[in-house]
Amino acid sequence: MDDLTAAITRQPALPRFMCHIFQRVKQQRLNLVTGAGISIDAGVPDWYGLLERLAATPSALAGDYLVHKTAGLTPEYLGQIIYNRRRNTDDDNYSILEDATVNHGWAASIHDAIYKNVPEDLAEVLANHPYLSELKDLAKKLSFVINFNFDDILAQAISFHPQRVDELRSCSVEWRPALLDRPNHTTIYHVNGLLPQVSLKKRSPKLIFTEDSFADAMARSPGVSAEYIFMRFVQNTMLIVGHSLADASLKNYLRLNRDKSPANHHYMIHWINNESALSSEQQQDIFSANLDLYNVFTIFLTSREMNSFFALLNLDERDFAHKLDAMGEDQRSRWHYYIVGPVAAGKSSLLEHLRCFDTHEEWTRPPPPEMYKSFDKLSEEENTKVDNFIYAELKEKNRRMLEAKIGFHFMDRGPLDLYAFSKDQKENKKKTADMKSIITRDRSWQNGEIIFLEAKGSTLVSRNYLRGRTPEKSGQEEYFDAQTQTLKDIYNPSFIFDTEGQTPGQIARRVVRRVLLKHYSPTNLSEIMERYV
Repeated sequence: MDDLTAAITRQPALPRFMCHIFQRVKQQRLNLVTGAGISIDAGVPDWYGLLERLAATPSALAGDYLVHKTAGLTPEYLGQIIYNRRRNTDDDNYSILEDATVNHGWAASIHDAIYKNVPEDLAEVLANHPYLSELKDLAKKLSFVINFNFDDILAQAISFHPQRVDELRSCSVEWRPALLDRPNHTTIYHVNGLLPQVSLKKRSPKLIFTEDSFADAMARSPGVSAEYIFMRFVQNTMLIVGHSLADASLKNYLRLNRDKSPANHHYMIHWINNESALSSEQQQDIFSANLDLYNVFTIFLTSREMNSFFALLNLDERDFAHKLDAMGEDQRSRWHYYIVGPVAAGKSSLLEHLRCFDTHEEWTRPPPPEMYKSFDKLSEEENTKVDNFIYAELKEKNRRMLEAKIGFHFMDRGPLDLYAFSKDQKENKKKTADMKSIITRDRSWQNGEIIFLEAKGSTLVSRNYLRGRTPEKSGQEEYFDAQTQTLKDIYNPSFIFDTEGQTPGQIARRVVRRVLLKHYSPTNLSEIMERYV
């Protein structure tokens, strides 16, 4: 784990990224996306190395391959040319048997080219691979793995020594998407087809290898497979490993997620040969481009650092927190945020977009009808009813925040918002005494950073109209402007977002990036409460 010290120096946000990824593992909301980089370290050739081997087979390209490659043809297009040379027959006189024979030979050639230098003994592969042992233990904990490779090396690794992870957890390899997750089960979905190392194992009937097969797969979108994968990207956090983002379909899924679910960000490990392979400027260029284009946080790691990264994620909760509480500038494993703002500022809408973290609703129980009235229109009896409900809610919400586990936690409304609804200082003093007696008598407030949302009073009135609340019942412009200023006076927030002219998704994207990349500044709620004694 100490191998991550240099990585954190290069990328100070890395502990926060790991904290969020670990949280998603525990929520069963982390999926893995794997590419050629994993298999290359096991002895499988890269795209062009594979094509060179196929071009050298009988009836293939022979000396023409290099000419076509130099001309800048894509790997899929080169694969199509090699396949056509092998096929080398007239379609009009081509029987079904001949077609099956050619395709069988084609798959056999691909198999030989893929596994030529891969040891048959998986123990040897695991011993020599820089991080596969830790990666397969992480993958074993996840419900879904999207594999863009033909080989089944990762699947073999996951099934190797299952007693070391969880004997009750099973694993299956599919080339058609499973429509439902199974409990205690890992599904590895081979998007481009499957060609197992052991020839007698069932392979997929089609490999997305040539330009024709690639175009055919794209033409089927949006089909069951495409829609299924897209929903995976929307509902889960993806950790992309061994991928260069060269695959057009993967980039398409990422861009769709960026547009449809703006707050949901994914992670990609960008492999570097050594710690100084990229300058800080080059690293930032790649990081910013992937973030803007695909909502992807890029993590730059060497092979050795990748092993430490996966090993850390494989720790149990106690050991992971112990490690994280000593890492980087933050030295923490729990992050708390309170979403504050006047009525109709967009707090609940923002929370709805932050489901990729741990979220706490405004109320844990249905509120009484009096809660929806303007506070200056409540009778004394109604005020008492509202206060009793709020105190019980604040006590429960504070308990949940205090007992929150590893990760990022967002709560709708701050604990001290009730001061903004007082008629005078005397009422504030009473509320402070009540909270000390009911809520903080045994446990102090959980401090957290204030995310403050604001909008013009006229905008807030308009939003209330859309909710069926008239100004006579919910408040006029001046009421909301005053409420906004009072809340600012209470919390003195530094994390302020003007929601004018922006969708909740746009605000949520900005919030997520601030949370994961910027300085964390929790507010001391107990100190604020003492001002109202």
